[in-house]
Amino acid sequence: MKRYITLIICTLCISTVSAWNKMAQECIATLAEQNLTEKAKSETTKILGGDLVSASWWLQTIAKEEATKHTASWHYINVNAELKSTTNSEKDGVVQIERCTEILRNRTEHSDSTVVAALKTMIHLVADMHNISHIKIANIPNSKRNFKFQISNGFTGKKAKITQSSWRKYWESGLISRHASFSAELFAADLQTCYGADKERFSKGDARHWAADVASLAAPQYKWAKPDMIMSREQDNRLEPMNDKTMARAGYRLAALLNDIFK
Repeated sequence: MKRYITLIICTLCISTVSAWNKMAQECIATLAEQNLTEKAKSETTKILGGDLVSASWWLQTIAKEEATKHTASWHYINVNAELKSTTNSEKDGVVQIERCTEILRNRTEHSDSTVVAALKTMIHLVADMHNISHIKIANIPNSKRNFKFQISNGFTGKKAKITQSSWRKYWESGLISRHASFSAELFAADLQTCYGADKERFSKGDARHWAADVASLAAPQYKWAKPDMIMSREQDNRLEPMNDKTMARAGYRLAALLNDIFK
């Protein structure tokens, strides 16, 4: 634990790693903020000196230093062949969310800088664990690496167009870019409208349950998602609502976790 506390304080500088893009992180943080209790909102604002949105990109953008390269693995979740999160490795995102939770629950026993870092880290990692490409499944090799593929626009002949992409780029920014005309607030409002009825169901459980839930969505994708494939227009269109729904899960779950910590 001492090593973790020292290192998380040191994450005032961190190497750049893959993550959901800034729009997605801010949207999830906005949705979470809107679903905080008054007590949780007051406490998180006091710790951060601002709202969740202002802290949502911190783990991604703070300075690059050799000492903090180990944090790159925190953005990913490892599950076994049964899609369960059972690891105790400090390299895993679920373990880090649990450590942040412990620090925040016992915040009077820690320095202010440790508490701030824990909250900022939690905000980012709860979002990241809901990215389909951030779930590594034990018996599915393609889930553990990035790979290049192509996307068809669905036309033939002169109108046909093939777009080059990679699996992580597609999930981290490709689908989100379709909402480029939205602000984070508008995007969050859209998710609230579409998935607000699912809030209670999504919010149940803890980080281990949530990892298994997202893994159950990710696993079927690798039956067809392979290197050098050509994704059909139909497949592409099918994945957009899945992505939006995982973002809604992330926002409601982050709010539920913070409401429980600061109750």
